[in-house]
Amino acid sequence: MVAGNWAVLAKKNVWATYSAKAREKVKLGDKIAFYVKGTGNFRAIYRLSGEWYTAPEPIWYDELAAGKIIYKHQVQVELLELGVANYKSLVQTLTFVKDKSQLGIYIQAMGGGPANHGKPVSDADMAIIGEELRRNPSTLEESPPVEETASPADHIVAGTSAQITPQAVLLPWVFQDLEAVGRGVVNPEKYVGNRDPSTVFEDLVFLAFRFLGYNTSRQLGYKRGPGRPGPDGEARSSITDYVIVYDAKQRADAYTLSAADHRALRDYVEEVQSRGDRNVVCMVVGSQFSGEPRALNGVQLVFLPVRSLLELVALKIMNPDIVNGRSLRKLFGPTRLITTKTIDEWAAEHDADRIDLSRLLKVVAKRTTT
Repeated sequence: MVAGNWAVLAKKNVWATYSAKAREKVKLGDKIAFYVKGTGNFRAIYRLSGEWYTAPEPIWYDELAAGKIIYKHQVQVELLELGVANYKSLVQTLTFVKDKSQLGIYIQAMGGGPANHGKPVSDADMAIIGEELRRNPSTLEESPPVEETASPADHIVAGTSAQITPQAVLLPWVFQDLEAVGRGVVNPEKYVGNRDPSTVFEDLVFLAFRFLGYNTSRQLGYKRGPGRPGPDGEARSSITDYVIVYDAKQRADAYTLSAADHRALRDYVEEVQSRGDRNVVCMVVGSQFSGEPRALNGVQLVFLPVRSLLELVALKIMNPDIVNGRSLRKLFGPTRLITTKTIDEWAAEHDADRIDLSRLLKVVAKRTTT
């Protein structure tokens, strides 16, 4: 679970899931070792101390952000062990980790959990984790603070950055106005010089791909100089053999793929293929789109709205071990427009934690305009 939800569990002694199947797999008296994403550590072992019930109100970090119940199935738990047990340091002795080269798959709670593909962990493995927790004890006071009633947005005061919590503002400052820049609105107090919106947009898209884990050493676009056509950049996966050739289309209104643009994109792809890259994805990033993408002689063409790109940035922050070039390859696979629904389905398939970005972006906009 993410750190924000771990804080809720530690304070309220409850666990919850959106999956009804978890109720059949974990029952009264069963033990659970909780792994906190982004830390590399198990933090506690709890035992189910009651029967499952329907959650009466939102209490979890992402539920408060969304303003609704996400994890409908809830259960009381009782603390048995509390501390820090590093997963990688224990992995050679844990028998449930069958493939030591694929550590991440055993701690991913696919389909709402529990992890380990929904299979139980042996008493011997649970004892190993418990012993390590006892060797490195911690206290509940060390858990992040939990807001009792307010959502992560409710206690933010516009213009006072000291009161912005890390959980509330997921988007890095550099990306917080990406949608506005995509429409041609550039804040002169943020960017040096009188930068053209299209060049600022290219730079931000370049940084977003790098943030997602791609090697973006080839930034092209305006940096090639005037009169030299070509894509705005290449984003190469460092862990899977493919490259994204992308164009950043800054527009005040919706972008429509013209016949000329389609030919130019096809030429970009053929140029990259001529250098020996066979696995190529062509992508257009823009504020919004009109019409559907069309494949380029067997190479997929993806339309990526800025809002969807921001969704991926937020997902990367919440799920650093899940969102990478390998897992995104499937999302960027077919020719299509990538919508919030598309990303929701991809996140559910990969058991990635989500947040309601629409509410988050309203908070960010309020803060950045003061």
